[in-house]
Amino acid sequence: MIIIRTFGVILLLLGLFLAYGLSKDSRLMLFGSKIKADVIGIDSVKNKRFGYVHYPILQFNYKQKQVRLVKDLSSINPKKVPTHMEVYYEEDIGISDGFTYIYAIFSIMSIIMIIFGIIAIRTKYPH
Repeated sequence: MIIIRTFGVILLLLGLFLAYGLSKDSRLMLFGSKIKADVIGIDSVKNKRFGYVHYPILQFNYKQKQVRLVKDLSSINPKKVPTHMEVYYEEDIGISDGFTYIYAIFSIMSIIMIIFGIIAIRTKYPH
């Protein structure tokens, strides 16, 4: 009984931790602006495992200011560099790709962990 409740608490905490990590993307999709950014270059970073990782350098106008930043959320193929990218941006929060399949998978995992954690904690067990 104590083992199952401990497992439930661990599942609940893991689910909440995962949901907290996803909250930045959620806030950006709700409160950020969807912007079409121009890709003006590539920033190549030496990586121990993969050799070099290539990140796009984005430039766009936001609230009458020109913003230039490196989108280090995901790497791109330097041979197939897109000219434009759709991103969500907010000055105080940062930049996000929006609703991607990875975001959907981790959201579902978070919800399932929270539900099963609550079920494991609240279930009555015979003595």
